[in-house]
Amino acid sequence: MEITYLTGLVLCALGYLANGALVFNSQAKGVVRSMFIMTFVAMLVWSVGYLVFWVASDSTIISVSPLLESIQLGIWTLLLLAILDAQKVKTSRFLKGKYALTITFVILIFNFAIVSPFFDQASRLQLMIAASLLGCIIQLILIEQIYRAAGDDKWAYKPLVLGLAMVNIFHLVMMSNSLLLNNIDINYLAARPFIYAMLAPFLLLSMKRVNDWNLRVFISRDVVLHSSLLVFAGAYLMLMAATGYYIQQTGQSWSGVLQIVFIAGALVALAYIFISDSLRKYFKTFIQKHFYANQFDYREEWLNLTQTLDQHDVEKDFYLTGLSGVCNSLYYQKGAYLRQQFNQLELVTPDVFGLTHDVKMELDCIVAQLEKTHWILDLPDFDKEEYRESFANCSVTALQKQGVEIVLPIYINNKLHGVFLLSSAGRDRIVVNWEVRDYLTAVSSQVASFIRSGETRERLEENAKFAAFNRMSAFVVHDLKNVIAQIGMIVTNAEKHRENPEFIDDTFETLAHTKERMDKMLSQLKEKQQQRSAQPSLIELNETLSAVTQQYQNRQPAPNFVKANQPVSVPLDKDRFSSVIGHLIDNAQQATDENGTVLVKLLIETNPDIVKVIISDTGIGMTQDFIDNLLFKPFETTKGNAGMGVGVYEAKTFAQECGGILTVDSEVNVGTTFVMQIPLSNVVS
Repeated sequence: MEITYLTGLVLCALGYLANGALVFNSQAKGVVRSMFIMTFVAMLVWSVGYLVFWVASDSTIISVSPLLESIQLGIWTLLLLAILDAQKVKTSRFLKGKYALTITFVILIFNFAIVSPFFDQASRLQLMIAASLLGCIIQLILIEQIYRAAGDDKWAYKPLVLGLAMVNIFHLVMMSNSLLLNNIDINYLAARPFIYAMLAPFLLLSMKRVNDWNLRVFISRDVVLHSSLLVFAGAYLMLMAATGYYIQQTGQSWSGVLQIVFIAGALVALAYIFISDSLRKYFKTFIQKHFYANQFDYREEWLNLTQTLDQHDVEKDFYLTGLSGVCNSLYYQKGAYLRQQFNQLELVTPDVFGLTHDVKMELDCIVAQLEKTHWILDLPDFDKEEYRESFANCSVTALQKQGVEIVLPIYINNKLHGVFLLSSAGRDRIVVNWEVRDYLTAVSSQVASFIRSGETRERLEENAKFAAFNRMSAFVVHDLKNVIAQIGMIVTNAEKHRENPEFIDDTFETLAHTKERMDKMLSQLKEKQQQRSAQPSLIELNETLSAVTQQYQNRQPAPNFVKANQPVSVPLDKDRFSSVIGHLIDNAQQATDENGTVLVKLLIETNPDIVKVIISDTGIGMTQDFIDNLLFKPFETTKGNAGMGVGVYEAKTFAQECGGILTVDSEVNVGTTFVMQIPLSNVVS
């Protein structure tokens, strides 16, 4: 009995010492954590105190200490009150509160009463039994209140409730029996340390489950691994012992050879358990997956990665931003990204490793295998067996010499896009186990999406620049066609009027204007953008439209111009206005036979206040379907190879930039009328 009692006290002391160390190591804050630590310390004192009493006596008497009993009853009650009523209160405030002060006062009064001369030995025992019963009843009431208040978290509180209920019910039975017999049964006293030791894992389980307590209890994976192997070995030895016991009980006899073989097999099995790397690795992975919270706080790490990628500046290289996100995810400071293009690795971030030719040769070999395996490489473990099978012909000597520790591949559309080379740069290196691989897989997927988005944006910007240049070139070519038409008119009329001084003067004036326009077009090509007048000059519309109409008089049907009934001056880009009106006149002439008419008319209307430029003809007209779907689209034309398909589009764009609109009304074989309307708010008359 004495050995049993001693064993129970030692187990109880070790259990609460381990629990206290775990909670203390959690680095959380709050009254619940503090009360758990105080409770575990009190139980350690309780166990050691009874050990001291047992050793101090003749090592045969199992007694009960009023002081130790009152301390453990009081501290458990305080813990339950802290869980129930003071989760958000500071520890100092809780310990100064009414609950702690009341319990402290009761403990002091009880211990003074026990040692006072007013009670004999039998009365003291009765008083101790009554106090224990009262304490158990109070604790059971508090336990029931905690379970009711748990709500949806009952699952998390169940281990605590069941464990403490077990202890208090045991105490009730023990003290009720003692109250009847007027003596405490020694068997109950010897069993009690084991009951308290059994409570320890229940408390630990609830501490891990209840999020409100904020107790991130952590046990070293290596410690659990070694403990598990010892438990496994112990179970194996027990199985051997049970086998031997069974043979002995059944009256069978062992032959000498069988005993030697049995013992040798047992020793080999035990040696395999402790020496085998594969078995240890299996146990370690199993323990990490099923008994531990994650190594990373995924919610926080994911938010940090998202924030890093979201803060990307358009002007900043997105490859560098992706590299920063990957490095921050591992708390690494050094890294580089190599993009695979045309089966070659190209460094797209600064060369922080000083990558040599040998390094690139090794990477070429590794990348060829990564296309097949999709592995994340931990180079310090590259000599292990799993790497030898898949990367048999590859070496990482040069990579390790440059400080590279992790090779993280990036896949886009299930194809290898590139690899990140990462280094801890002398800081704590992260061992790439199963969890880190899963974590890096998620990080690389997010970064891959970010890189794909950046490359897509880059291609779109490049295409937009080409599209803008092509659009500008189309307008320049269109203007060039008009210039060539003017030069052609000079050449055509030169035969008839070369002796006419007025024609020669007009020719030089036209050539000067042509040179100016061609210089402007050349400038547009150099600057890669279509020029717009920052401050348009004030032009008189009657004079400008008359001049434009005059330029097309040599082609039939010659356009007629009808002036407005008053001068109209407008701040416009004269060259662009003349160009778009000229193109509309040219279209009208081409759509109308020589016997038809082309009319250009300027109108001012006051309701609404607008100025209208009307170009009408009696030509072949257009269908409504063509007007609705094709007329105002660039590069759509009815002239075949003779037209560019941008003139009407440019006219509409010009009208809109002036705050107006361009409308069209047409009927097949009847004619077409274009009306450019500009608000009079833009007009100075």
